[in-house]
Amino acid sequence: MKTRQKKIALIGLPILQSVNNLLNAAVARHAEQVGNWQFIFSAQATVEAFRAVRKLDCDGAIVRVTSPAMRYEAMQIRFPIVNLSSWLENSGVPTVRPDWRMLGRMAAEHLLEKGYRRFGCVIVPGGWYIQERYTAFAETLRAHGITASLFHLRTTPPDSPEPMAKAERARFKNWVRELSPPAAIALMDDWDAPVLMDVCREAGFQIPRDIVMLSTGIHSEIMPLCHPPLSGAQEDLETQADLTIKCLEDQIAGKRTVAALVVVPPVGVIERVSTATMAIEDREVAHAVELIRAHGCEPVNVAGIAARVSVCRATLERRFSQVMGLTPHEYLLQQRILRAQELLAVIPPLSLQAISRRCGIPDRRRLNRIFRRVTGKSPAAFRKAAKKLARGAAG
Repeated sequence: MKTRQKKIALIGLPILQSVNNLLNAAVARHAEQVGNWQFIFSAQATVEAFRAVRKLDCDGAIVRVTSPAMRYEAMQIRFPIVNLSSWLENSGVPTVRPDWRMLGRMAAEHLLEKGYRRFGCVIVPGGWYIQERYTAFAETLRAHGITASLFHLRTTPPDSPEPMAKAERARFKNWVRELSPPAAIALMDDWDAPVLMDVCREAGFQIPRDIVMLSTGIHSEIMPLCHPPLSGAQEDLETQADLTIKCLEDQIAGKRTVAALVVVPPVGVIERVSTATMAIEDREVAHAVELIRAHGCEPVNVAGIAARVSVCRATLERRFSQVMGLTPHEYLLQQRILRAQELLAVIPPLSLQAISRRCGIPDRRRLNRIFRRVTGKSPAAFRKAAKKLARGAAG
């Protein structure tokens, strides 16, 4: 017997258009897996769209409630509805949203684990959830006896030709210059990350050598504009989409146990180049660590790294060992073996000769020897264990 198609409306999720939004795409993908959904209406989030959808013959709707007026209209809808937006703390309808406090806490913990003790925090105008992220971030720092320097970013007028006004750029630049490297800047939202990174460089700081930057939440639209790539405490959009669809299906089925609010824990911190270092007070050593992490799998050596850091090799080796507890050469080999471990787990498998080339190690025999010395096992044994672990995870 053919399953009846369920008519679903969308407000604020333009799935019927080509979009670059991970949550929209996840909802579309999960809805496809349900198999009997038919999207019959798709519109931007406006009061008029909510009024229009009330007149449709629908089984359910997934919406974004972003204003009190939309909340009023959403509460008038008489068929099942689920809200994905966090803009209002109380949307008036069943809602599935990320755990914003956990995102803020994870961001702080990640930076603390890297050894940072000097912090800046950029707070942007926005919904209550911005304050939730900041409160959890600040509470986590205070538990370690640390208070972050705050910068309240002012919004740029919508008709402005520049993403940030000149006066605001100057104000941010002066604030950044008060941070003494190594320091960490946490963004409570990432929309202004590209221009803030530019201003940091204008202030004379390198990311991540002098200042690392991390956002509490990442928008897929922003990522290509960030140089270097921005780290972030990342929402679990796949689970949010899955639970949204389950919540709507449960309502359509008439289940009485539908929760008014479902809070989704984040995936965790996704580290990219903007935090790919540690808090190292010795600036030359910090620069050497950055170079090794960025270029360690290229044909580089300690002498070349010392030259780029502008200190003699003996001085770099002495100071590096004091700070890091191992020599620059040992750290270089460690980074190459970490890369080798990643490559040994890829499918289809690469030859040891190909892996050695990609790791900056001359040949597979030397890779074998160094791999055993660093990890205590052969590349072949590591690959076998990685395959077994992958099969277990798949099962």
